[in-house]
Amino acid sequence: MAVIYRNLDRLSEAVPLFEKAYRLFQEVSGEKHPVTLTSLNNLAMTYRNVGRLSEALPLLEKAYRLSKEGLGKKHPLTLSNLNNLALIYQDVGRLSEVLPLFEKAYRLKKEVFGEKHPQLLGSLNNLAYTYLEQGNINKAIKYFEKFVEVVENLRSGDLSAENRQVLFEQFVPNYFKLSSLYIDQYRSLDAFRLAEMSKSRTLLESLATKLAAQKSGLTTTEQQQLQDYDARLASLNNRIAETLENNQLEEKIKLENETNQLVSRLNQFHQELMAKYPKYAQLSEVQIISAKEGAKSLPKDAVLISYIVNKNHVLAFTLQTDGTLTTHNLGVILELEKDLETYRHLASSFNRAPLRPVRVEEPSPQEKITALSLKLGKHLLEPLADLIKGKPRWIISPSGPLAQLPFEMLRFEGEKQPVVVSHQISYVQSLSVLALLQQRDKVYKQLGSRGSLLAMGAPLYEGTGTSNPSTVDFNIARQIVRRGGDYARAFGHLRLTWQNLPGALTELEQLEKLFKETQPRIYKQAEATETKLQSLNQQGILAQYRYFVFSTHGYLSPQVPELSSIVLGQVNNPPGIDGYVTAGEWPGYDLKSDLMVLSACETGLGELKGGEGVMGLPYALYVAGNKNTILTLWSISDKVTVEFITAFFAKLKAGVGQVEALTATKREFMKKGEPYSNPVYWAAFVLYGV
Repeated sequence: MAVIYRNLDRLSEAVPLFEKAYRLFQEVSGEKHPVTLTSLNNLAMTYRNVGRLSEALPLLEKAYRLSKEGLGKKHPLTLSNLNNLALIYQDVGRLSEVLPLFEKAYRLKKEVFGEKHPQLLGSLNNLAYTYLEQGNINKAIKYFEKFVEVVENLRSGDLSAENRQVLFEQFVPNYFKLSSLYIDQYRSLDAFRLAEMSKSRTLLESLATKLAAQKSGLTTTEQQQLQDYDARLASLNNRIAETLENNQLEEKIKLENETNQLVSRLNQFHQELMAKYPKYAQLSEVQIISAKEGAKSLPKDAVLISYIVNKNHVLAFTLQTDGTLTTHNLGVILELEKDLETYRHLASSFNRAPLRPVRVEEPSPQEKITALSLKLGKHLLEPLADLIKGKPRWIISPSGPLAQLPFEMLRFEGEKQPVVVSHQISYVQSLSVLALLQQRDKVYKQLGSRGSLLAMGAPLYEGTGTSNPSTVDFNIARQIVRRGGDYARAFGHLRLTWQNLPGALTELEQLEKLFKETQPRIYKQAEATETKLQSLNQQGILAQYRYFVFSTHGYLSPQVPELSSIVLGQVNNPPGIDGYVTAGEWPGYDLKSDLMVLSACETGLGELKGGEGVMGLPYALYVAGNKNTILTLWSISDKVTVEFITAFFAKLKAGVGQVEALTATKREFMKKGEPYSNPVYWAAFVLYGV
């Protein structure tokens, strides 16, 4: 109970319980028993947390002394007490004693656990930051590098993709810190490589695995076996979720054991494929691309602009096609996250509803957006101006909240027009992802004839408006998803309703006319269902088309990001079909598409995970096999979307490249006059990919 109070930050209630627990453990088990020593450590560290340092210090000294006497100097509990003793010395200013204790803890842990055990991470972190505070940069870098080495070793183990994401998220701030130290030491190549290592790692692994299966000569049976493993694991996860809901503990344990055995067999099969097919082994291994190699992936007229963000601290890199790399510590940008959220809110509000009247002296929403465009441009682009202004094409690799910013709308100081007027802009999660997508492009060009367009939209929805789920509803849905991914039951608790989209029907009719001679597949209204999509996938039809368009509602769930989805038909669905094709379900589909256009609302958003980026629909579609994706960063009016998407595809059909076609469409809208010229109507569309 004391631990729970502590975890809830109810420390005043935790302290007396820890005191009582320690006293009773002493009476029952003796002062050197491990459980008593653990209780003593808990009490001392809670005193530290509430600022009672003079009481915490003697208790931690006692804990370390007794654990050495009773358990030995290399026992894990002794090492934990040693580390905590160093922390309290740091708090009370006994700095000359801190480093020797941290060094001793690290040395003993290496002897007990080995050079790359995760138990070393805490000690490495403490040593790195302590040396940094004392101004010994070289020593700090040394321990940060060892920290990264241990994390990389840990990530290479037999972990699920979800576990790798969760694991990496807690450690990625130290990658950022080391990269910033490299910049300060003029080690540009090292700084860039580490920045690449901190971006979209699980996506890279998923892309590499998919590419390996496609290019290494696996038999149809072997490829099917890999898919069967994934399907069986998904089924087991759903069954585990049901046992949790029904309190079937024994059944849960049984299913978890079965899951672990299946994961073990999958890993064994993976090892067999690597031994049998050297190319599979080569392609399965993720390569973090260097600046020199990555420069070869850039178009001749392009510059890569890569950012990494930790809280509001931003680092930037530029890479030219000749391999010239520059690094920039942009420092802490005050209110960055707040400004980005305000930016998106203003843009989406402008589209959604009539704005309240403003006082004469109050700036209009458009004026506020312009001011933010200048402010963000000053911080994010101006320091790079000499390196990027002369390049007609920018490939931007954003990070953290910057992934939800349309750089097209930003402005340089003194310029009246946004940068999209003179620059073509596309996005990619990292340079390493760009290189892998180019390999995917080469594979797809060898596929032979593919259909032109498959579109699905204007589904039949059952409601006349969107419901407003309660906090309780979201909490229940979150628990269901986190326990195993039973999305249908989770959506059932949310009870969402959606308006029909007459504009989507018009959009599909326009696309049907545009691609008439190439016989597109268009599924609308009663055919725009999840059941139909699943059937097309099972028949292998989805893998036969270059372009996809989904003209539907999009559901963004900040509370439960796994439920972010394309919303298909909600009427007359069979049991087990909810009509939501979620980010968690898309990787189960098989695509070989050059472009996916999601003209639904806010499909470019999702959960921001440290070290991964946006973990929503963009990530999921890449894993499914898509190459490029056009997404929306905020809600766009039905009518404007029809005109924008139709104009874009007309250029694409005429042979214009995707980035060029998207840029040209935006510039056309800028010249159309109100309301189309307003950036909130065209800047929401962004392209991720090659």
